[in-house]
Amino acid sequence: MDLGARLADARSPSMTLLPDGSVDRRFGVLNREQEPVTRDQFAAWLTGGQRSFVTDRRGVEPGGQSVNAAMQARALDADVELYGHLDHDVFGVLDVDRYSMGAPAAVNVYEFEDAAMMLTTESTDIQTWSYADFAAAGGERALDADAVVWLNWASLPNSTAALHRIADTSGEGDVFTIDPGGVGVRTAAERREFVGALSALADRYEVSLSVNDEELQSLARALDVTGPIPEATHDLRERAGVAAVVMHGEQRAVAATREAVYDVPNFHTPDVRRFTGGGDRFTAALAFARACGWVWRDALELANAAASYYVATGLTGDRAAIAEYAWDAVGTASATHSPND
Repeated sequence: MDLGARLADARSPSMTLLPDGSVDRRFGVLNREQEPVTRDQFAAWLTGGQRSFVTDRRGVEPGGQSVNAAMQARALDADVELYGHLDHDVFGVLDVDRYSMGAPAAVNVYEFEDAAMMLTTESTDIQTWSYADFAAAGGERALDADAVVWLNWASLPNSTAALHRIADTSGEGDVFTIDPGGVGVRTAAERREFVGALSALADRYEVSLSVNDEELQSLARALDVTGPIPEATHDLRERAGVAAVVMHGEQRAVAATREAVYDVPNFHTPDVRRFTGGGDRFTAALAFARACGWVWRDALELANAAASYYVATGLTGDRAAIAEYAWDAVGTASATHSPND
């Protein structure tokens, strides 16, 4: 059964997403001729001592990893509840049930021709957030959703303690998927404590850790895990005792599960519209698929397609758009590669 048929038959699982949120202001970085520049050109300017730059204001958007993932989950027709830091009018465009736990972060996104850079100011509410704020927003009742999706652990100092609190709550949890964000900003000891919290959660949920290659290596180093990506995902999963460790990358997704290690090629995206936010769509689609009972390989295919569609178009794809994108991408690849490639 192809991806389009699987999506057409998929149910609409309940999904709870948490706990960040940001107001994203996007700017293009330009040269004096008002043309986009590459990241290397910008770095050369800095190295050469230039201190004044031209930017093009491109808009203000709701942001944050959990917000991005909530948009993807809703586009896939999940029943979504978002618990984030959403005290700003920009979040009014979201077509999800949302519950705010305070003020969002402020993010300036500087977009180059081939990359993007984000400068973030965290709000006091994010810096002091705790599980008690989640409970006060009514979130405890949402922990028994078909999928709980936690994003941006790295930006909330009290997040490890909150994960332990969730592990200690009663209930019948199903899927728990966590994308921790830029774990390199946390100490090695904090990263080890984070993995310990995942182990505690594994007694209640099917826990999947979703990371990019840099985040995978950062967590692996903290636990003295070495080796290339397939081995690192396998060994990190063994150490954590979770259902899966999943690496999402530009070329492929690799998932180490209790049964096997899966390696699923990503879709080729020659024209990139967005350099940030694809991983959040990957994590949301992965959780959606697992909540629908899909096998790992099929879940990875959907997650790759959702992320690649966003990177290629700048839009969050619904079921039909993602299915069409995947079908066209496979057809193009078949037409441009010989059987011996």
